[in-house]
Amino acid sequence: MMRSRLISVICCTVLACLAASCSRDPGKLKVRYVASGDRYVAEKKYPEAIIEYRNALAQDPKFGEARYKIGLAYEAVKDYRNALAEYVRAADLMPDNVDAQLHAGNLLLEAKQYPEAKARALAILAKEPKNVEGLTLLGNSLGGLKDYDGAISQIEEAIETDPHRTLTYANLGLLQLFKGNKSAAEAAFVRAVEINPKSVAAHMSLANYYWASGDGTQAEREMKSAFALDPKSPSVNQALATLYLTKARAPEAEIYLKTYAEVTGQVGPKLVLADYYLAMKKVKEATGILEPLKKDPDGFVPAELRLASLDAQAGKSTEGYKKLDEVLARYPKNEDALLMKARFLATDRKFAEALKLTTAVVSANPQSVAGHFWNGTVLEATGSLDDASKEFLEVTRLGPSVNAAFTKLAGLALARGDAAAAVEFSNQALKKDPNSTEAQYVSASALLRQGKVQSAEPRVATLLRTSPQLPDVQILAGDFYWAKTDLTHAAAYYARALELKDSSVEALTGLVKIDLIQKKPDAARAKIESHLAKAPDDPALLLLAGRVFMTVGDAPRAESAYRHVLDVDQSNMEAYGKLAGIYLSQNRLEDARRQYEAVARVQPKAAPVATTMVGIILSLQNKQDEARKQYEQALTLNPRAAVAANNLAWTYAEAGENLDTALRLAQTAREQLPKNWEVSDTLGWVYYKRGLASLAITALHEGTQQDPSNPLVHYHLGLAYLKNGDRAQAAKSLRQALQLNPTFKDADDAKRTLESIKGS
Repeated sequence: MMRSRLISVICCTVLACLAASCSRDPGKLKVRYVASGDRYVAEKKYPEAIIEYRNALAQDPKFGEARYKIGLAYEAVKDYRNALAEYVRAADLMPDNVDAQLHAGNLLLEAKQYPEAKARALAILAKEPKNVEGLTLLGNSLGGLKDYDGAISQIEEAIETDPHRTLTYANLGLLQLFKGNKSAAEAAFVRAVEINPKSVAAHMSLANYYWASGDGTQAEREMKSAFALDPKSPSVNQALATLYLTKARAPEAEIYLKTYAEVTGQVGPKLVLADYYLAMKKVKEATGILEPLKKDPDGFVPAELRLASLDAQAGKSTEGYKKLDEVLARYPKNEDALLMKARFLATDRKFAEALKLTTAVVSANPQSVAGHFWNGTVLEATGSLDDASKEFLEVTRLGPSVNAAFTKLAGLALARGDAAAAVEFSNQALKKDPNSTEAQYVSASALLRQGKVQSAEPRVATLLRTSPQLPDVQILAGDFYWAKTDLTHAAAYYARALELKDSSVEALTGLVKIDLIQKKPDAARAKIESHLAKAPDDPALLLLAGRVFMTVGDAPRAESAYRHVLDVDQSNMEAYGKLAGIYLSQNRLEDARRQYEAVARVQPKAAPVATTMVGIILSLQNKQDEARKQYEQALTLNPRAAVAANNLAWTYAEAGENLDTALRLAQTAREQLPKNWEVSDTLGWVYYKRGLASLAITALHEGTQQDPSNPLVHYHLGLAYLKNGDRAQAAKSLRQALQLNPTFKDADDAKRTLESIKGS
């Protein structure tokens, strides 16, 4: 018994050793792993199959069959990068395997690695000279290398070998098209359909040919044929939707976009459908798509951003900000979310906050076209025209096709008074998009500014033909006929603009201007009174009313209009200036001061404005110390009182005292009045007095852009350049100041300074 037991144990041990030896045999293991991978492929469990094939390659990295099969698995899960790498290795390991060479060649072709694809095709044809797929691969590779004659020859040989392969004709058609032989291309595409009329690919190839040739009717017919064969084809539905959208038949695109989204089930097509609904003003339908997409990891950000935009459009800014903050909480550096929030902030006139975000975007990604564009847009809104122009120029460098940047540059040039540059930039925009309404408008406006009325005429005519519904176009036409001294037509266009937009102060200004030049003061007054009855609190209309009332000799009504401006807009510097001018011209400074002091005592809401006005009057009376106290009192009543802050900053700067406080005050005024030349001048002058010449130059240069005709800011800019050591620019600015007005307040000092520069 003991002996038989020993023999049994020995046998089991030997068998176990043999089994272990077998399990460690790399040759047998790799075969088992490949077989396991094949079973997973049969069940379409590609990730599991990839793991098994990888296990096989761990046993033998030069196992060509495993390389080829793992390539197939990668391609099945659309991981083409890894698939290509494995196919190439498999083809190198199995040079006689035609399928491996073909798969490697086709993916090399898709990767536009044409010489490598050609090499694989030649390897196939060396083994099988009449291999149709090899001939086709060689032809397409030669086409990629722009050897169209050689490519066509190979494809034609493939057709001779097997004249019933539909896609070969499609390849031939494309090559003929690339060569420029349209008739031969069409014949090849048509032949593909004739051979296999039930081939969706053949119909779509012919449809694409017709579409590229500009024959939308024939393209639609072939697409419809493909749709009849496969109504659920994503590519066919996508193509039909695109066709209808580009042909201004958007309602017909809906069914195809819906099918495209349903069939694919992917985020991208669903977003396309949502964007379609947004464009069609079908907010409910768009929201119905976007809300569920928020739950998809890939759909969360784009869906939330679109929903935030909808909130903003509906006046629900709080909800919009909340959605954006939710996105940024997860993805703090998401560029789209940062820029959308910047746009929201800019709309709410929170320019400083908006600028922080756009600056952060371009700092993190200097190549961001959208970042530079919106940074420029916010800078433009703050009145930083020079910096805005630099941003839009950067956009044109990074994305030359972004036409809006050229149009923006044209508008900025026009705002700076540089009509020549405005014409140049708008012409560049029109080269890229001859139908751009905005570029046409800026170009015509700039040409009129230059006095080139005849050159502006075609632009004006085009705008009247293409965009007659736009009030600004009608006003432009009025300006055009005004420049031609054709007041009858000018009045007709201004009147039409008012019909389109009855609140247009620009159009009303044109009509009133004509009444006054035609000596019809009563007509001008009547128009003003009529519009004031409808919009009694419109600051722009009130300013126009004040000017008209002064022109027709009704100073009391003018004063009343300007005072009402300050009731609704306490920071309106023009109204302060106009009122001061009235009091000074009528020698009523003392009387006006007493009136405003009384208002400050009995009307708390009006006290900051009234106190500021008292300060201005005292300044005109050369009582600077008393004026300063009034500005300080106004700021006690309202720390954000922009005009008081600006004037007090100027007073401190002129006296050379409290310069730190002066800077803070000037910056407060700048935040609220970013486009006002006086505020830029004050800020620049404070910097100058503090010895910060380079910062002074920046602020003062902006002031010259905001009011190019003002000699004082040019004079101050000249002094800043001189302090900064730039004598040439200093002389240029001083000369400009004197050319604008040889007798302005500081003209004598400007002349002396200019002479000292010349004499040194």
